[in-house]
Amino acid sequence: MNKIKLVIFDLDGTAADTMDGIVEGLNRTMSECGYPTHNRESVLQFVNYHTRRYIEEALPEAARTDAEIDRVLGIYTRHYKDTYTLTVPFAGIPALFDRLNQRCLVAMNSNKQDRFVKALAEQLFPEGTFIAAEGYRPDRPSKPDPAMAYAIMEMASEKLGERLTPDQCVYVGDSDVDYMTARNAGMHCVSVSWGYRSHEFLQALGDQPVAATVEELWDELIQLGV
Repeated sequence: MNKIKLVIFDLDGTAADTMDGIVEGLNRTMSECGYPTHNRESVLQFVNYHTRRYIEEALPEAARTDAEIDRVLGIYTRHYKDTYTLTVPFAGIPALFDRLNQRCLVAMNSNKQDRFVKALAEQLFPEGTFIAAEGYRPDRPSKPDPAMAYAIMEMASEKLGERLTPDQCVYVGDSDVDYMTARNAGMHCVSVSWGYRSHEFLQALGDQPVAATVEELWDELIQLGV
């Protein structure tokens, strides 16, 4: 029997390249609101936290009042509804999910707004790929708080008919936020460097394995007991 029963994947920068949609949606918003736009490189510096914080960091410092952040967030959400589809899975990820589903359960967990996480999971991957695709909602904390990871573990426990523990789960992500989520949840962690953070940055976080390719990730997961 496999030791690992559940693998949870981050979305942005791990399962899929979402940056084109994010940057386009953000810059439409900034232009409408009269603020400076951003290039891909600058957006990479603040994309990993939940969307409200991302909007806050995108605004000029003088504009970062609660009322203005909320107003601009609403405008961004309207624009992102038109741009989130500018997203593609990273090469090899759909096949990896197929392989994993033969051995364990697979889920998605993101700080992106929940509605868009579910829409992208449906758009990019076959039905049944994930037992859950969970994003940020105002009624629960965002990563790196482990609440969403624990909720997914509970869903997996219900599906399997047995109580899973964190050491039977692996969290896969491309950022320090994902690393901290895994550590806070007590889950195994594998970082991937094809996303939005460098191999060197991820290695400096801790002693977790860092995979540069999908095949390396597969090998690391097998070594963990998938």
